Amino acid sequence: MIGKTEGLSGDSLQNSAIYPGQEYTCVIESLLWSGEGLAHIEGKEISVAGALPGQQVRIVITRMHGERPESKVLQVMRKAKDEGPPRCDHVHDAASASWQCIPYNKQVALKEGMVRDALTYGVPVDEQLRMTLPGRVLRVIPSPHVFYYRNKIELNFGYENMRVEESGGRRKFFDENPNIGFHQPGEWSTIVPVTDCHLYDEQLAVLLNEVRRFVHDTRLPVYNPKTHKGILRTLVLRRGLNTGEQMICFTVNAKKKDLEPLFQHFMRFTGRPGLVSLLLVENTGVNERPDHPKIHCLHGKPSVTERLFDLEFEISPFSFFQTNTFAAEKLYQAIVEQADINLRDIVLDAYCGMGTIGQYLARFCQKVVGIESHPGSIEDALRSSSKNKVANISFYKGRTEQVLAHQLPPGGKYAFDVMVLDPPRAGLHPKALQAVLAHRPRQVVYISCNLATLTRDMGGFLKGGYELRSVQPVDMFPHTVHIETVTVLQRKDS
Repeated sequence: MIGKTEGLSGDSLQNSAIYPGQEYTCVIESLLWSGEGLAHIEGKEISVAGALPGQQVRIVITRMHGERPESKVLQVMRKAKDEGPPRCDHVHDAASASWQCIPYNKQVALKEGMVRDALTYGVPVDEQLRMTLPGRVLRVIPSPHVFYYRNKIELNFGYENMRVEESGGRRKFFDENPNIGFHQPGEWSTIVPVTDCHLYDEQLAVLLNEVRRFVHDTRLPVYNPKTHKGILRTLVLRRGLNTGEQMICFTVNAKKKDLEPLFQHFMRFTGRPGLVSLLLVENTGVNERPDHPKIHCLHGKPSVTERLFDLEFEISPFSFFQTNTFAAEKLYQAIVEQADINLRDIVLDAYCGMGTIGQYLARFCQKVVGIESHPGSIEDALRSSSKNKVANISFYKGRTEQVLAHQLPPGGKYAFDVMVLDPPRAGLHPKALQAVLAHRPRQVVYISCNLATLTRDMGGFLKGGYELRSVQPVDMFPHTVHIETVTVLQRKDS
């Protein structure tokens, strides 16, 4: 029975209030378009992270958020139809990868439904217009590889357990079982070890096991975020799936003068086939990632090379690059197939990062202009475009809203025919949206991995004189709730 509370009678259930820490048994009715399961308890909608439609689950309320309390699964009491065993042992500790239990064709169907629901209920325009939007959603382009598709691992060193004892007004921390893994949401002080993962490239999984042995053999202390002591903080592993080049990057809580006696320990990896980059990054601050990291290259070069189509890119440890290389090619092809880009067009590539999208699009148009706020990414973009001999592309450093308003204002140096926008998960800054509308491009191509900000910003374009032409979902993240979309908006008077 949906919403039945264990341990309470019917009368006391009616008089109870929902609050954090309460446990319930419920049936998941459907998916919200944010990817969580939806259940009803006491007539109230509850979102359930990591749950699947048809499951009967025992949950705990974690947060009261707006009108819909949030919860997480404590136990799956009855599986959904077609649900099978996951490949990864820790899948239930990583809610983001919880879809391993269901067949891939069903995952794709669920994601397409999420996109349609997002347009049906989430776009802030009048209902009559909103009801026409789901019909513009195309069939999902599946990932070419369902397992072993991720080209990057980013994990934390830490402890599986941490006890705290107080004596005489002082706190003492007892750390147990140093390892490598990830933090669960809200549990930043400890980690869940990653022992196996079938989403990462197989060579990266082998490399991860070698790092785990390294930690065991050297007994270098791992970082404690409460005491700020210990050396090993984070680990980044990258591999060019089309080139085979591999990177190991340790972030450490130490300065170079303190690290130099330890360099010999890290050099044990240098004989590994395919390893072209062995890096140490200083971070003695409180934040997990320093704003201006000091990187020491112990072996090889400070990057790995990856190919997309006939283009090559040098990827440094903290540069953004799509984690699913082969699906990224499908994504870029979808941009060209859905947008009307021709050899006379001037194309803007906003939030361009390393310039991967712009360099691919350059062969289809007259000129590409990239905008990126991160200085390191601009440097990567300039190097790669020179190496790839892409002559009809240039880059501007700065925030998109500022560059479009001041350096490249409407009526200025460029009249953009097509604007490609690939903002972070937070979506467009309101001033960026207004700047794009002021330029009045013929088409806007909006790339997003967040349905909430996609629908919000789509509402701004629909109210600003554009109409929805198509939404092409591309599955960049099999076995997770996430879906990438390529949305094409056409100016009504063009």
